[in-house]
Amino acid sequence: MAQKKRKGQRSRKCCQNQESDESDTVGFRVKAAPQKEDGVKLPAFPTADATSDTELDTREMVRAQNKKKKKSGGFQSMGLSYPVFKGVMKKGYKVPTPIQRKVIPVILDGKDVVAMARTGSGKTACFLIPMFEKLKAHSAQTGVRGLILSPTRELALQTLKFTKELGKFTGLKTALILGGDKMEDQFAALHENPDIIIATPGRLMHVAIEMNLKLRTVEYVVFDEADRLFEMGFAEQLQEIISRLPETRQTLLFSATLPKMLLEFARAGLTEPVLIRLDVDTKLSDQLKLSFFNVRVEDKPAVLLHLLRCVVKPQEQTVIFVATKHHAEYLRELLDMQGIPCSHIYSALDQTARKINLGLFLHGKVRALLVTDVAARGIDIPMLDNVINYNFPPKAKLFLHRVGRVARAGRSGTAYSLIAPDEIPYVYDLHLFLGRP
Repeated sequence: MAQKKRKGQRSRKCCQNQESDESDTVGFRVKAAPQKEDGVKLPAFPTADATSDTELDTREMVRAQNKKKKKSGGFQSMGLSYPVFKGVMKKGYKVPTPIQRKVIPVILDGKDVVAMARTGSGKTACFLIPMFEKLKAHSAQTGVRGLILSPTRELALQTLKFTKELGKFTGLKTALILGGDKMEDQFAALHENPDIIIATPGRLMHVAIEMNLKLRTVEYVVFDEADRLFEMGFAEQLQEIISRLPETRQTLLFSATLPKMLLEFARAGLTEPVLIRLDVDTKLSDQLKLSFFNVRVEDKPAVLLHLLRCVVKPQEQTVIFVATKHHAEYLRELLDMQGIPCSHIYSALDQTARKINLGLFLHGKVRALLVTDVAARGIDIPMLDNVINYNFPPKAKLFLHRVGRVARAGRSGTAYSLIAPDEIPYVYDLHLFLGRP
């Protein structure tokens, strides 16, 4: 036993001596490269004092390799950095949509872009992914570097949601500047030095004047739903915002249509922009089924009830488009009386009520949402199954914006339209516009 103890003590001392020897040396002690029996020299292990010039940047190698994989056509072929690519994968995007495949590489090259695509084509990711790639990570010193302008409150909130989901791993900070919210909260958000501002033009100008907000650090500007921005009378504010931005910025303009006023704005505010046009307005999703019902005006409420009770499945979510807020109020009362849970949104409704009513629908508490055309664009309801045009839209493009809510991202959906005798000319216009018999 005594011999065993002495042996154990000797071996421990040996180990301690070896450890002390190793701790005295800095880095690895690399021996000369071993020789193979046939005389071929094996590569030596890299030493700690190797020059940094010889070290290859792994991430650059990965990006270079990814760029070679153009044939795959996936997000990995775009050469995205790891935090951005991880966010894309986490969001569940597998393959880019046609507009994403065309637009993202052009934006990553640093060019100004005017992109035209129909609603539901995945254009939000078109400008968010390159923005994250360009801004990289949060910078407390620089100030605001990305600016996204939206025509409506709902679209801005939707963009914020996407920004948080896609940019989850970048660490970039975002501030939301919207009319109807408390100015104090927005001042506080701006004092935290956000990297990105998502705003409606009217409130942004108000805040910029009140705070003497400088936008000289902005590198990346997006005009989302640009045609809608002009339709809603924001032209003056947009010109003012443009004048506060540096000339070195990259400017992106996303729009469903390109009216003359917008074209003039693009010429003035963008530098040699690349126009990317993809199935604009004239194409409906292949997964969208259209149904038209010729009815008398007084029969419309009964037909609507029949659709919601007998045709639309109980678990499906439906948006019902109406002409005025009075229609929305009347139909909400009617549906409530008939035991069909619903909520409603229109422009005259205060911001809190709009937020609550939309939340009820998004979280599945009610199965029907009554809206006027203020909500026809910008609200993205991922799992929307049906649209009902209670009042048929007077313009073909408005019809496309309405039904663009369903059959998105590969899902199927149905658009039901109730057509009164005085609305039949609108249907003819739509068919001529679509080029259908």
